[in-house]
Amino acid sequence: MSQINDLHGFFKALSFQPLPKRKRIKILIIITMKSTSYIPTSDSDKGIWLNNFSTKIGNHAGALGLSAAEVTSINDDAAFYNYIINLHEAVKQTLANITSYKKLVKHAVVNQHLGAIPAMPVLSTAPAQTPEGIFDRISMIVKRIKGSTAYTTVIGNDLGIIAPPVVVNAATMQPDLKVTLEAGRPRVRCTKGEADALDLYVDRKDGAGFVLLSRLLKTDYVDVYNLPSGTVIAEWDYRGIFVIGNTQIGLMSPVISITVKKI
Repeated sequence: MSQINDLHGFFKALSFQPLPKRKRIKILIIITMKSTSYIPTSDSDKGIWLNNFSTKIGNHAGALGLSAAEVTSINDDAAFYNYIINLHEAVKQTLANITSYKKLVKHAVVNQHLGAIPAMPVLSTAPAQTPEGIFDRISMIVKRIKGSTAYTTVIGNDLGIIAPPVVVNAATMQPDLKVTLEAGRPRVRCTKGEADALDLYVDRKDGAGFVLLSRLLKTDYVDVYNLPSGTVIAEWDYRGIFVIGNTQIGLMSPVISITVKKI
């Protein structure tokens, strides 16, 4: 979060020193964050990453203190993981084909006719099975690698064990509010992401329009406002915008409406 902290002073200064109207310019803020993990999220991307790691680890094993048995284990893990991922994809596609075939068996569709019954996928010979927890083991090995005195960023980039930076365009940051009723009270939730806070606004349909309800450092808020005397039901609207430092940033969220009843 250091990159964001560095921007706080800038945003604060920007807030209190507006440019003259005719000279105002649009400022685009790009925030570069460190990624949380060097291991990709999707199964297929994990396979690609593991192939690269297993292919290149032998080139650096000696310098990093990895044994030949460990290198072999990594290669076996990569082969078994990719076999299972390919097997899963093949079965998933076959299941989709059988499901479509089944629907046509049950009900005719104009200009569609039954073809050959979908065949089961032909599987290649499975590699040696390895124990569960492939990426748990790999993560422990990477921790050892990064602790080695021989480790360099060149090696890290080659093995793919340096997390890529995540670039966030602050000008397009927009809250995604979730509003529910709990014990008759509106509960507003939102994920802050890279923001410091959320400015939450409410319109209680009382003629005042949207007013600032609160600046939320923790984006889980229960609105305890009581309905006016004589009102048994009302519709309230909520919207919000992210805050970095002391400055609102990005786009206002869509308006979320909820019906509140007197309990």
